[in-house]
This record gives sequence, C-alpha cells and structure tokens, in this order.
Amino acid sequence: MSNDAISGIMMHSRDTIEDVLGELKLLRAENQELKRQNLLQAEEIRIMKLRRYGPSSEKLTGEDGRQGLLFDEAELYSRDDGEEPAVELVRITKTTYARRKRGRKPISPSLKRIDVVIDLSEEEKSVGEGRELIRIGEETSEQVHEVPQKYIVIRTIRPKYVVRAIGAVAGEGENGSEIRVAALPPRILPRSIATPSLLTAVLIGKFCDGLPFYRQEKIFARHGLGISRQDMANWAIAVAQKLGGLIQLMKAELLASPYLHNDETYFQVMDEPGRANTTKSYMWVTTGGTNGHRVALYQYSRTRNASFIKEFLAEYRGFLQTDGYEGYTAIGEKDGIVHVGCWAHARRKFVDDYKTSHDQSSSTEMLTLIRMLYDIERDQRKTFFGEGGSKDEAAFLAARREAATPILERIDAFLSTKATEVPPQTLLGKAITYTRGMWPRLVRYLDSSYLTPDNNEAERAIRPFTVGRKNWVISGGPRGAFSSAVLYSIIETAKLSDLEPYYYLRHFL
Repeated sequence: MSNDAISGIMMHSRDTIEDVLGELKLLRAENQELKRQNLLQAEEIRIMKLRRYGPSSEKLTGEDGRQGLLFDEAELYSRDDGEEPAVELVRITKTTYARRKRGRKPISPSLKRIDVVIDLSEEEKSVGEGRELIRIGEETSEQVHEVPQKYIVIRTIRPKYVVRAIGAVAGEGENGSEIRVAALPPRILPRSIATPSLLTAVLIGKFCDGLPFYRQEKIFARHGLGISRQDMANWAIAVAQKLGGLIQLMKAELLASPYLHNDETYFQVMDEPGRANTTKSYMWVTTGGTNGHRVALYQYSRTRNASFIKEFLAEYRGFLQTDGYEGYTAIGEKDGIVHVGCWAHARRKFVDDYKTSHDQSSSTEMLTLIRMLYDIERDQRKTFFGEGGSKDEAAFLAARREAATPILERIDAFLSTKATEVPPQTLLGKAITYTRGMWPRLVRYLDSSYLTPDNNEAERAIRPFTVGRKNWVISGGPRGAFSSAVLYSIIETAKLSDLEPYYYLRHFL
C-alpha cells in the first residue's frame, strides 16, 4: 500500500474519530439535559403528591429543628471583624418544664350553674342514740347539660281605637273618624317574620360557622319551621344593604391606619353580566386599624385585576404588607405607600424544597435562619409590649433591628452564594430567586412597630371565607357576593377585636 493511501486512511480515520467524539459530546450534553429534566419532573411530582396527600401544616417537627443544627452553627453566629477570640465560659444548666396538670380543663365560669343537691336519705342520716351526724364539707362535680334548641313565635298585638263623640251610637257618623293604633317599633326588616335574634343566628351560622343555608333549612324543618334557603338568602342580602353605613365607617378606619395587610382569594359567582358561570371572581381582604380598633374588610371584585384595590387605596398613605402577587407591585410603587413583603411566603417555598428534595441541607439552613427572625420578633415583643414592658415603640424598633440585622445579613450572603450554585428551575432555585427578588420588601418590616415578618394577619382573616367556600361552593349572584363581603367584614372584625361575633352582629340588628 502506498504512502498516499495510508495517509488518506489516517486522515479519514482522524475525521471519523473527531465525528465520533463530537457526537459523543452531544450525546453527553443531551444526557445531562435529560437528567436535569427528569430531576425537575421528579420534584414536581413529589410536590404535587405532597400537596394532595401530605399534611397541610408547614410546621417542622422537633427532629426537623434538631437536624437544622447539624450544619456549622458557629458559622451562623461568627463575626468577621478581626477581634481576638474571647474565652468562653461554659455553664451547664438544667432545662425545666412547667408540667400541665392532669385531668380535663375546667368548664367556663361564664356558663350558668344550676345546683342539684343529692343528700343522704333520712334513714341514712340516722346514726343511733348517743351519736350525731355533722356536715364537714361537700363533694362537687360538674357536667354540661344542653337545652335543646327552641323557637317561639312572638305575637305583636296593637289595639285599634276610634275617636267619636261621647254618647254617639257605634257606626253612626264615623266616616272620617280618627283611628288610633300604636306604631310598630323600628325593625331592620319590617315585613320579615325573622326577629333580630333569628336573623343573627342564621347569618352567624353561615358566615361564622360555615353552615350553608340548605343545611339550616333542614334544621328548621326538624323543628317544624318552614324557612326556605331562598328566604335566608334574601334576609342576608337585605341585612347587608342596611349595614352599608357601617362598612363605610370601617373603610374610613382602615384608610386612616398607619399599616394595612392585604390578601385575596377566588370564588365562583353565578350570573355575572357578560361572564361565564365557570369564571373565577375574587374576594379581597384588607386588615388594619387605629387606636386599638382593628378592622377586617372584605370586598368583592369580578376579577383579580389589581386596579380594584389600587382604586380603594388611591388616597392611602402608610405601610402595605402583601404576598408576592405581581398585581401589588404597581400599588407598592405609588408615592406615600411603603410596600412590605411576607417572610411566610418566602419560607413556604423553602419548605416545599425541604419536603421533596433528597439533599435538605440548604433548605434546612435557610429555614433555621428564618426561624431565628421569628424568635427575635417574639422575644422583643414580649420584652417591650408584654406584661411589665415599657411599651416604648422607638426602643422596640431599635432593639429588634439590632438583633435581626446580623441574621438578615447571613440570609443575604446565603442567597447570593447559592444563586450561583443551584439551577434556577429547581424548587430550591425558585425559592432563592423569589426571596432575592422580594428582598427590599422583606426587610422593610423593621421600619414599623406595627409590622411583623409576615402577612399572616390577612391570611387568618381570609381563611374563614376559604373554609366556608368548601361548604357553600358557589355564590348565587353578584348581590349574594356583595352581601357575603359585608357580613364577613362585620364578623371577622369582631373576631379580630376579640369580641363574640353573635352579640356584635346582634347589636346592629
């Protein structure tokens, strides 16, 4: 074989090897991409299973907390300021616990008591000649007795009188005579058969206890009352319209508040003009208040468009704490409004990674750091606003900032480092991206003594609505949605102010 032939074969082999190596490189890259996609899909499947079948609580167990201390705890608290290491005095202490007393909880002293005395019979009291029976005390036990639900009918009788001349014969000359009858006392629903107490019970049943009207209809039927769900729905709408003035006062109280919390949730409203019945509508909740008067305001909107809440807050000046919904961004950029983020939402994303990832070290570290922020918040509030506290807001702000700033700096450094190491498509990557994007808002809670790290006040206020939604499923129409907003506002305001919702609503009816 000639040298030229050998050279040709070698060149062809070299080209073939280069082609094979190039193809191998492409296959490896494709394999890595498929592995990455498989990892992401596996994470998505695990989080879907967790949300459907797993516990809804985001709380970590005691073991989870201990696992969080496995990484270098000294690194969390270390200082890089060039100081000489100090000699540490180790003091061993014994943790003590206040044990709860055994037995059931005592029955509320506010409940009415009826004494039933069970004494010895006369025969048992007989002790024979030369002895006497002396009472030395008593044994007392309590049981709760239920008085079955009872309904009565109040008949209002108003005698009628006619004015006529003395001695006149009845029926003669009475044309145009004056008829006198006592006026009815004011009623919120003048033509209704429902008294204020029945109205209150019906409305509390649905909007506080989540008992739909169709179930209450069956309960009334068992007591011989033919009150339909349509009647109850009409009562709710009519009462809500009558209480419109109270809602305006609540709005004014909110807009004068130095801080607000806001949240929203969907629900289904039938027969909205120009919209299909399957389209989602929204209920917006705003909480706040001044001078110790707390308010929770529900507002019904056909869409989630933030222009609705933007219009409501057009004249507002103060702190607005929300979740990360993009619709709030434009509102937060408005002059006079300081937009504050929610650490609970940021934490939730790391909890998702913790519960689904095989490597929990990063999410555990982040959750531990966030837990420290909440510990600081609890301890500082107890110190300044608890029993015996100074109630000094300026001192509280300074102390909280001093304690929280080192932890926030550690979190910021952690996020910056992990952002270059973790793929952004993973759950951990998404959590890091979200938290870094929200960072300026997340640290603003330190600027107001009214604010805490999270927006949980609004979430707690909206939760009764989401629980009730599972029972009544849909709202029959826009009027029903409006009345729900009014009645939920009144009931949740009472609960936010530690008032009994029944008596609070009954007061206005």
